[in-house]
Amino acid sequence: MKSFYPRGKKSIFPLLKKTIRSYSDNEKAISLVLIVLMLLSGWRLVLGNWAGQNLFTLLSGGHSYSEGMIGSITRLNPVYADLNEVDKDITSLIFEGLSKYDPEQKKVVENIATHTLDESKKIYTFTLKEGIAWQDGQPVTADDVYYTYHDVIQSPDFENPILKSIFLGVNIEKVDEKTIKMTLQEPNSFFFTQLTVGLLPQHILKEVPIKELDSNEFNQLPIGNGPYQVISPYEKASDESTSVTLEYSENYWKKADPEVTEINFLVFPSYEKLIDAKGQIHGIARIPEYKLEESQEDRFTTYEYSLPQYTALFINTNKTELAKRNVRLGIQKGIDKNAILNAIGYTQAIDTPLLELNQGDWIYQPNKEEAAGALFDSGWPLNSETGLRTNSETGEVLSFKLIRRSYPENEKQEEVNEITARMIAEQLGQLGIQVTVENYENEPFQKKVQERDYDLLLYGQSLGYNLDTYSYWHSSQINENGLNLSNYTNAKADFSIEIIRTTFDDEEEKKQESLKSLAEIIKNDIPAVFLYRPSYYFLADNRIQNIRTENLLFPLDRFANILDWKIE
Repeated sequence: MKSFYPRGKKSIFPLLKKTIRSYSDNEKAISLVLIVLMLLSGWRLVLGNWAGQNLFTLLSGGHSYSEGMIGSITRLNPVYADLNEVDKDITSLIFEGLSKYDPEQKKVVENIATHTLDESKKIYTFTLKEGIAWQDGQPVTADDVYYTYHDVIQSPDFENPILKSIFLGVNIEKVDEKTIKMTLQEPNSFFFTQLTVGLLPQHILKEVPIKELDSNEFNQLPIGNGPYQVISPYEKASDESTSVTLEYSENYWKKADPEVTEINFLVFPSYEKLIDAKGQIHGIARIPEYKLEESQEDRFTTYEYSLPQYTALFINTNKTELAKRNVRLGIQKGIDKNAILNAIGYTQAIDTPLLELNQGDWIYQPNKEEAAGALFDSGWPLNSETGLRTNSETGEVLSFKLIRRSYPENEKQEEVNEITARMIAEQLGQLGIQVTVENYENEPFQKKVQERDYDLLLYGQSLGYNLDTYSYWHSSQINENGLNLSNYTNAKADFSIEIIRTTFDDEEEKKQESLKSLAEIIKNDIPAVFLYRPSYYFLADNRIQNIRTENLLFPLDRFANILDWKIE
């Protein structure tokens, strides 16, 4: 394995080359033997507690950093990266977009291009900065921007529905070699945040059919415009782990002098295999709270962060009984989320999907008496003999189907989901509501979600860089491809969502008013019971200094200042 080394001077290479050329063949052979003996006998002194050695980093200056992750590397391509968390993290170092998220400013800012927005708030004009180049030395031009957004993402053959929906209806024009214009059908204050997606090199990929892009060899050995480049195709080992090595790109436009000059990503199929190999790595990413104890070591510093995502119990308001507000109120008042959080080891309860707002302003308390009263008022008295809520006229029992995703490959995640669903069923059962829990693996689960084949759904949603609730709560998103999982419809909510979308930075007060109005509408309508926001942890070797984990919105944001990391 590779590790940290004292910084050297890159200028020693010419001298070394000149010296080695002056050696005879015998002298070269003897020198090689001496170097091998020196490394075998002295590597522990050089490396401290770390295994392995990388002579290149020792001689050239800089350090090698190895990070362990869970999952697999599939495609190192920015337009497919959001389909795989591991790919997303790695590609963020290889590719850059027109904009980027800055944790220090807590917002998306300009990156490789400046931009203007016209008075109609619908026309964005982007001008590439000087000196932006691909890792093969070719300049980044407007052709690359047009190719990425128009030729690829807007292609009928492109198979990433998330990106495709974002740029649907956007008119993209090349103005000149440095300038691109994008025209929206309606103002959208969140659109700029979508341009963080990395660009693709048109000069390399223009002949590749779009429908074959996701399987092209480019995805194994890509050429990007970011600070680090892949030095060889990623590899898959016999134990199903995958690995790839990146090195700092001398063609990177910011011309930094980072101390971390090489990054090794070691990706394991399970936590167990990662834990077995943790002595070989300097950092472990995306650790849930329930895995922290077994992941920790004295040599690691622990960084805690929360992401803009939440887990909720979504209520299918298209179902006859669940269309009644009092039934939804009874469900909400009957769920003790703090008991659930204590059982699964989480700490952050939430009560509104609008994560910009102070959750403390929206907290409600469970109340079984109020829950029972709401259910009685909606026509469901408690049958004292059976202990079930029963319609006195029809004899029908109030019962619901709750579905959740199962995680056979992840024991702890499965435990969290199982406990949460079971406790919800038990708590509602105490009120006389009969709840049947069904669990499905990923593909059949997604099919159930798409078809809205459930009464209650335990599910997590991520808001990303823009915290835009449109996809999740606007009534237009009630369709098989939409993410309005409660089939929620409220014209006033739609209006607030649209106002938020069309409110820009210079109207912050107006935006806050609309957010609070929307939160109040959702609170009163109860389309879901919002449960918790998970915490994650990043472990890094104590010798790495200047790591920033404040204000992360995606795990990849831990690398936002990697060029400024310092190694003691």
